[in-house]
Amino acid sequence: MEKNDPHAPLQAQTAGGSSAHGQRDLSLEEIIQLANKIGLEYADKRRDAERLELLRTTVRAKIMNRIESEAGSETTIPEGRLKRLAEADAEYVQLLEQIASSRAEAEKLRIRYESYRNLFDAKRTMISYKKTELKTL
Repeated sequence: MEKNDPHAPLQAQTAGGSSAHGQRDLSLEEIIQLANKIGLEYADKRRDAERLELLRTTVRAKIMNRIESEAGSETTIPEGRLKRLAEADAEYVQLLEQIASSRAEAEKLRIRYESYRNLFDAKRTMISYKKTELKTL
């Protein structure tokens, strides 16, 4: 597992200053770099999810138009039924699945970003405590 792999789990920190499972501790600079990288990935995924969400009504309207044109100009389909047919369409269901998947990926990245941010704060606090402890000796 590579040390800067943004998809690797956070390294658990032990009280003795070494990390669990034989992996080395991340420096503050490395944590900042990882948090920045994951934060930017999160922003991209969130933008993608929001874009898909905005396209939702447009895709549904296109499907409704397609259903109306397939039915023919002499057939009138009530708006409520047309909407139900469009929402049951495979293309629309696929879009909904893409939205859910994109939201889930964005949420995972948000959690990872916040975890690295919390790790940074905890590590910085530990360094401050150690400095204070050394001064009092």
